[in-house]
Amino acid sequence: LTIPEMTLPYTKVMTPPLRDFSLWERTGLKDFLKTTKQSFDLSVNAQYKKNTDRHFIQFPLGAVYDVLSPDISAVHHHFEKGRDKMLDFLTKSYNKAKVKFDKYKVETSLDKLPRTIRIPGYYIPFVNIVVSPFTAEMPTIGYMVPKEMSTPGFTIPGIGFSLPSYTFVLPSLEFPVLHVPTSLQKLTLPDFEIPRPSDHIPIPALGNFTYGFSFKSSVITLNTNVGLHNHSDIVAHFRSSSFSVIDAL
Repeated sequence: LTIPEMTLPYTKVMTPPLRDFSLWERTGLKDFLKTTKQSFDLSVNAQYKKNTDRHFIQFPLGAVYDVLSPDISAVHHHFEKGRDKMLDFLTKSYNKAKVKFDKYKVETSLDKLPRTIRIPGYYIPFVNIVVSPFTAEMPTIGYMVPKEMSTPGFTIPGIGFSLPSYTFVLPSLEFPVLHVPTSLQKLTLPDFEIPRPSDHIPIPALGNFTYGFSFKSSVITLNTNVGLHNHSDIVAHFRSSSFSVIDAL
């Protein structure tokens, strides 16, 4: 009986080297570092309490308002001038496009209906400005207008072949005005009301601010408290304390 030769797999087991704790013993860290993983507690707290009191600084805001009030009427006047120029431009574009549409009997698309933009009234806080609702009808603008194009006629001598001139009406890319709203003539800026401000600027009084910091570990403990309080006078305090197993800390 012959037994075949077999080779078993070889596994090498590595043993970790021994740690050298001589450095811990020489520096004294062995007394309070029990393990290589240390834990600590950290706490930070900041708080501000609002003060309901206010300080008033005198400033002639009413006089500034009286100076700027006449300029509001000038803004309406400039708006009306710009509105008239825009109306004149839209009317000329509409008349020019209408001549071409009528000449070639082209009907505008029915889906290009007039659109109306509506802006609700709103209020601007802090400055106390009230704006009334605003409604405006927008002009309708197209994309194509008919344009006439003609091909030249010519005759080939010798064979008597001739080709007459042909005229085509093709769409041309333009932006004609298809509808000018009649309400554009009476379009004005929305009414807005700016109340006359007082001659004093309110400034909130300083509140109470506190800050706390705490750090705790097996080596050192730190506590810090900072406060700024507004009573009859402004009082500030700062407290800090530390405790450690190492005298140098």
